[in-house]
Amino acid sequence: MSTPTGPETPEGPAAPESPAAAEGPAAIGPGTGTPAGDKQWPEALYALAGVGDVVAEQIRKLVDNAPELSAQFQRNAASLPDDLRSLPREIRTFASDLPSYAAGLQSKARDLDGDTVKRSAATAQTRAQGVYRTLVERGENAVNQPTENK
Repeated sequence: MSTPTGPETPEGPAAPESPAAAEGPAAIGPGTGTPAGDKQWPEALYALAGVGDVVAEQIRKLVDNAPELSAQFQRNAASLPDDLRSLPREIRTFASDLPSYAAGLQSKARDLDGDTVKRSAATAQTRAQGVYRTLVERGENAVNQPTENK
């Protein structure tokens, strides 16, 4: 049985873009030569493990705070009928204010200059890279921790 190499063209079978692409899913695993070279798994998998670790931490916090959250829910549930009665009035007020909000956004959009947008995009990109790096590090730590500590 042959391994698929991509769509066939009149010139012949398509060539894989890179050696890693030719390996397919098997390329994801220990010792596959990540960009850093010294990691057992690709950084994206460590980042995913980092996300999982953050989620697990948040779940532990929710469990620890369950009594307080339950009490808060009970307090909020008691005021729900009053909140529901005032909702139609709040919606009408918001709807009447919406055109002025839209005009303000249009004005802000006209005042934007390209350099400001570029700086904001660069700042957002830098922050995203920092978050990714943090998740990779956290994932590496989570993967390399003994399972008894979790």
